[in-house]
Amino acid sequence: MICSRFLIPGLACTSLLSCASSGETRALMPVSDLYCDNFLIYEICAQDMNRDGIVELVYFSDTNEVFLYREGTESQVPDALTMHNCVQMMDDDIVNNASQLFYISDQTPYIERLDIKGALMFSYMGYMPRVSRCTGEAGGSEPVQPAGDEFDFEIEAF
Repeated sequence: MICSRFLIPGLACTSLLSCASSGETRALMPVSDLYCDNFLIYEICAQDMNRDGIVELVYFSDTNEVFLYREGTESQVPDALTMHNCVQMMDDDIVNNASQLFYISDQTPYIERLDIKGALMFSYMGYMPRVSRCTGEAGGSEPVQPAGDEFDFEIEAF
């Protein structure tokens, strides 16, 4: 179950990438500091705690477990949220892509929304090896913290 929470969002990447948009209709200022949406069967929320348009954390809305956080913000996690056993620190690519969620408004075309979500899913694919390892080691019971820089690698952006 824990593993599927991380794998399912990653699997949606290929279907979303085929719907890329070239139009730019995003707002110049963030529309919101909290963005929640369904990624396959999970509702996932991204939060901008200081309203600067840059994501601090991403969490599962049903369990309020943070699974991605921006470096330096782990001490700022609201009391209502907890850190997932396999929580990961976001790299610049995923921070940039997740932050675009805050610029989605009611006027944002559906295809552009898919483009933003697809870019986020593509960024998240780079986390799959370490998340899979963590969830495998945890076995769904004891928390296992990811090993430092052991899995550093880069994926080419499209």
